[in-house]
Formats: sequence, structure tokens, C-alpha cells
Amino acid sequence: MPGADYIYPNVTEVTRRGGLLERWGLAEPLGCTYIEIPADFIKNRTEVERTGQDIGSMLTRSSIEQLYRQDAGLPSSLGYLLHTEPGIPRRDHHGRQVKAELRWRDPEWVIALGDMLLEVGDFLGVPPDIIEIHPGDRKNTHADIATGMNTLITAHKNAFGVEPLVLLENHKDQSISTGSQMRAFWATLTGLEPGIADLVGIALDPWHLHAATREDFARSLRQIPPEALKAFHIHNDLRPPSVTDDVPWSEVFSVIRGLPGRPYIKPAVYQKSRVAEAVAFCERMLAAPQVRYAAGPQA
Repeated sequence: MPGADYIYPNVTEVTRRGGLLERWGLAEPLGCTYIEIPADFIKNRTEVERTGQDIGSMLTRSSIEQLYRQDAGLPSSLGYLLHTEPGIPRRDHHGRQVKAELRWRDPEWVIALGDMLLEVGDFLGVPPDIIEIHPGDRKNTHADIATGMNTLITAHKNAFGVEPLVLLENHKDQSISTGSQMRAFWATLTGLEPGIADLVGIALDPWHLHAATREDFARSLRQIPPEALKAFHIHNDLRPPSVTDDVPWSEVFSVIRGLPGRPYIKPAVYQKSRVAEAVAFCERMLAAPQVRYAAGPQA
């Protein structure tokens, strides 16, 4: 199916967490139909000072009110993605490395995460359309993550009457990083939670897949079930991609063009001035076969 729905990334020039309208004003001119809103845990000295919480702790309602902004007059066309805690190392105010642990194996932790996301959506005034999560370390089994995804969907359905799409992002330093691991995860999920197969999927980050697989990238990419691929993060180490990158983008976009559904694409660059460049790259790559055909046969 040709085309994609674009998600405007969380660029650094906007208010760090902020509200919805500031990002929406940047997204619409570029044809992005969704915006990314960060929903990670307390992550820097400024947030520690504003909230009184430690780095790596889940947000409370009071912290959410300190860090986010409510906007009036939200347009009905506005859609957004909540990008949850990525589980990456950060430095506290003493310079010590702190890494929030993702505990999908702990039902109470999952419920607490769900409650936090519900509070964010409630404060912003509209629930998220998409939630992105990360696998964490190998202590979290595929079954743990699948059950956690179901818990998040159920929580939003009970609270808001809507069922968000919940996507698992691969990461080179976490437990689901290769095509075979994504395939195994999808087999577990569809076996354990078949009722939510249409409401969950993989948000594939090809740069992280390439970092984890290198020369085995093409085979690893083809191991991922097409029906699991619902979204893509397109970037070259958070910079706009190019056909000269180590990541073979022609193979990535060949997979995207062959998917059974219309995917979401997030140009995962974080400089406002470079988002248009990344979107344009994706548009060219999506149109590549038609462009070659239109040029006629080669001599």
C-alpha cells in the first residue's frame, strides 16, 4: 500500500514536554498527521528541581502539571503519540549514571506506568492515539511485554473509551534488537494475546537494527513478520538519512512499500530545521519504483 502517515518528532527547540498545539503548528505544514509527545520518567536536573522527584522516577499528577501544558481549543484532527521511558542511561546532578529499569515482568509496575500515561492524557485533554514502549533487558520475557501491552490498552479503554495502538520499539542495547527476536516476540504475542494483534505492533528503527546486526541486516529485516510492522523510525543516528548511509534504505523502503497496511513513519531527527529534509527523503524513497518506471526502460 503506497504512502504513510507521518509523525512529527519531539524536536529540541520546542518546550521540553509542553503541550500539544506548539508541536501541531510545526507538524501541519509538513503534512504530518501526528505529533510525538515525550512520556518518559524524570530525566534531568531541571525536572528534578521542578518536581522534587529523583531521576528515573515515574511522574506523579503533580509533576505532570508542572512539566506539561494544557491547551484550549484542540482541533479534532490532532493526533499524538506518547513516547514512553526509553530506559537509556542519564546523569543525575552528582554526575552519576542513572538508568530507569523497565519492569514489564512486574504487574504492579505496569499498572503504575499505565496510570501515569492516563494522567498525562487526562491533563493534555485528549488520550493518545499511539503509545510507544521499549523492551528493556532480558529479565522481561516476550510474554511479560505482550501482557503489559494488553494492560495499557485495557487501561485506556476503561478510562477513555478508546484503544490506542501500542508499538514496541527495537533498540540495539535492549532485549529485542534483531529480526529473529522481533519474530519470536510476535509469535508469542499472537499466541498469548490474539485479541489485540490489530492494536499492537513493531515500531521498527532500522538504524538500531543495523547497529545490532551489521552485515546480517538484510536477512534480519526479512525475518520480521510484515503484519507486525506498523511504524518506522527513519534516521541516521538522529540525523536526516541519505542513500549513502550504511543502512541500506532501499531495502527498508522496499519492505515498507510491500506492507499490507499503511504504516506510520516518524522522521526521528530532533532539529526542527531538518525535519522537512527527513520527510522529503521518505517521500522520495516511497515513490522510488514509480519514478524509475516513469523514466522508461534503460538503454
